[in-house]
Amino acid sequence: MPRVGTERRSGIPIELTISVILSYLVGVLQILAGIALIFVRYADGLTAVERTVVTIVGACTILLGLLVCALASGLTRARRDARLFLTILISITIALGIVVLVSDGEVTAFRIADLAISAAVIIVLWTGRVSRSFAHTADERTG
Repeated sequence: MPRVGTERRSGIPIELTISVILSYLVGVLQILAGIALIFVRYADGLTAVERTVVTIVGACTILLGLLVCALASGLTRARRDARLFLTILISITIALGIVVLVSDGEVTAFRIADLAISAAVIIVLWTGRVSRSFAHTADERTG
């Protein structure tokens, strides 16, 4: 008779589950930031060109967030390509976050938390049991 609490339901490491949740969080935060950027276009004192740029950046941010959410879904199916593309997208997010921190000069808790969550996702995806889990699934998958 198996002991209670020792069996795992799906063979997915808990770290991967946490990484998926954090990835969804990053994606949702990017979507909300994109929506906020689109609303900034209605601020007083912006020229037509500035409004256009702000709107395009907001739309791109929303699309990036949606893509991060889609790739997070691929992680639950142990898709190696989802892990790679998610790492690339979140790395871009981290780079842009650092550029904003350096150029703006104002350090806020939101920006620091966003960078920390993004870095945590990448670290968890490429270390420990999660990395071994993706290595094992590569041998078992055919497509």
